[in-house]
Amino acid sequence: MFSHINENQQPQMVDISDKDVSDRRAVAAALIELPPVFLAYQQENELCLKKGAVLQTAIIAGTMAVKRTAEAIPFCHPLPITACQFRCELLPLADKLQIRLECEVKTRDRTGVEMESLHGVTVAALTVYDMCKALSSNIVIRDVRLLAKSGGKKTLGQYPLYGLVLTGGKSERMGRDKALLDYYGQPHAQYLYHLLSQYCEQVFLSARSQQWQGTPLADLPTLGDTLPSEGPISGILTALRTYSQVNWLVVACDLPYLKAETLFPLLQQYREDVVATCYHHPQERFPEPLCAIYTPQALGVFEAAYAAGERCPVKVLQQAVCHCIAPCHPTTTANINTPEDYTHALHDVRAQ
Repeated sequence: MFSHINENQQPQMVDISDKDVSDRRAVAAALIELPPVFLAYQQENELCLKKGAVLQTAIIAGTMAVKRTAEAIPFCHPLPITACQFRCELLPLADKLQIRLECEVKTRDRTGVEMESLHGVTVAALTVYDMCKALSSNIVIRDVRLLAKSGGKKTLGQYPLYGLVLTGGKSERMGRDKALLDYYGQPHAQYLYHLLSQYCEQVFLSARSQQWQGTPLADLPTLGDTLPSEGPISGILTALRTYSQVNWLVVACDLPYLKAETLFPLLQQYREDVVATCYHHPQERFPEPLCAIYTPQALGVFEAAYAAGERCPVKVLQQAVCHCIAPCHPTTTANINTPEDYTHALHDVRAQ
């Protein structure tokens, strides 16, 4: 039964009386696209029209909306807002002007402020539209979404933890998709999805377009690569771009020895003041990028490396500030690439 419906099938507010009071945070974003006529009205990071300063007005309207969310959304709990901050960025392009809005909201209470941040950024975007519509109505508001939340379940540090299982490889040496190999009674990518779901708020498979159609993986959430298939960096960078305000626990689908106990060191020793927390190779001691937790700092690092032509995640991390820890066992990050590797790993796993 849904928590907003009682036993008499009548609507009700969720009872949060038994929840613990904790610090809660949420960040929501929206993107606004305006036609090129608005480029002439940009003054530094503000859009100045006859009606006034567009972004300053939007911030005021959005802040008011945050404080009155419970009046607009029927079953939202009225919350004491302890902080509300907007970030606005003007992005002039050749054929349009983009405005990126972010609304960060904080409280200390028994429930989160996701709706407050979404309500605030939405009203701010609508205010931009209202301020600009006299000049042109060809304005698009899109990509309104929650970027981050913390303070509830499964949150690490300042940012929430999302999971990514890299499955986009072509498995040419194996001769069949490594993501579908069975070590624990199910396709390995499915096993890893459920493993990461124990610790992550959301988990995705990184995949090529239509890669898993007609397979047991078809119903699992996926992030389709938005870059050419150039190895793991395509999936990692796609994830960092799609959800930029989260930490990403990234694992490859060809790691047969991953279990809860092998992830614990990463989860316990992870840091947010570095680009990534990762295991180092047991012999060569280079950072292992395919079993690592990436912070939001990683986006800029990977963007710059990709633009410079680098496609090897190991080399990217070697040039970045990382927290490298020793694997709990030499096979923790051992990967498999050939049928012989699979036979050997399957024997080891089944013998445990």
